[in-house]
Amino acid sequence: MKRQEGIVIIVVFLVLLVLTMIAVGLATRARMTVQMTAATNARSEAWHLANGAQAGFVESQRLARGGSALVNNAGVAIAPDLSGVVNTLTFRVETQCRRSRSATAVGIVACRHSELQSAVTYGKNSRGSLSVLAGIEQPVLDISGG
Repeated sequence: MKRQEGIVIIVVFLVLLVLTMIAVGLATRARMTVQMTAATNARSEAWHLANGAQAGFVESQRLARGGSALVNNAGVAIAPDLSGVVNTLTFRVETQCRRSRSATAVGIVACRHSELQSAVTYGKNSRGSLSVLAGIEQPVLDISGG
């Protein structure tokens, strides 16, 4: 009788050990899932911040020029705004327009090609960084005259 009681205690401890290991594994997996979800949300928020900063930058350029859609091609980085996004506008080249031309004479209209890059850091201790690059093509009068 005493021997059976000792085996029951050993079996109970083994079952308890197995259940504890399963519980620890599930808790670890749940914690990792929460961390991955938080990282995905932080990256998504950073992406939306960068896109919004680009739209805001183009709108501020338009308003600064009295409603003109021509952006300033200074090629300098703009200080971070309140959301921490840094916008950099770089003039690339002035060539023929890539899109189909409207009813204008050849050589009168050229296109100014610029790149707008918005960079933002995100995540715990700002470890992540995200950059969104947009090309801007603006028709302008060709100064060479054809």
